[in-house]
Amino acid sequence: MPQKSKTRETLEELLASCSDTFSPAELGSVPVTLDGRDVDGETPLHVMLWRGNTYAVLQFIEAGADINAVGDMAETPLHIAVKQQNSVAIEALLKAGAGMSHVSEFRQSPRELADELGGDIRRLFVNQ
Repeated sequence: MPQKSKTRETLEELLASCSDTFSPAELGSVPVTLDGRDVDGETPLHVMLWRGNTYAVLQFIEAGADINAVGDMAETPLHIAVKQQNSVAIEALLKAGAGMSHVSEFRQSPRELADELGGDIRRLFVNQ
């Protein structure tokens, strides 16, 4: 039996998949935009980083998402990518110019988080 080719979600579909976070009461009826914010200040980029959806993260960065948006607990997308140890997302965010020194409410920058983790995650920040 031949396999169907796997298709990737469009930008609009990826944004719509954030509606459970952005407007849970109106699930799917309120459009989510690339620069939209949920009640905690998180953007769709933050949401997809927490969900571990690297494909969506890369699509959002390419589409012009605010890579330095400050969300819940004053964390940027780079904070979350480091916490998730998502090296692909970290590299993409750094390449796009994400700031490494913004301090969250936990009094840590993404670079400091990476230093604590060490290893490959820390190496991503070495030449930045």
